[in-house]
Amino acid sequence: MNDTNDQANREMFEEIAALMGGIAKAFTLGEDQAIAAVESGEIQMSFETDSNGNPFVLATYGDKSARLYSGAIKQEKVANH
Repeated sequence: MNDTNDQANREMFEEIAALMGGIAKAFTLGEDQAIAAVESGEIQMSFETDSNGNPFVLATYGDKSARLYSGAIKQEKVANH
């Protein structure tokens, strides 16, 4: 691999690690627990954009959800259907 690919891989790894850390923090889980919950489908994620045009990841776990923005987490409760 060349230096450009190595740098891109490191950046992608850092972004994924930050996302998993944000999910763990949002739902008060250990990082290993958060990763396992994502892998098993217990935590659902989707890419969204808020009314101001800011992109975020919407993560849902049980009856809780959180908007994970770059550098910020906003928690909300999922309405019962």
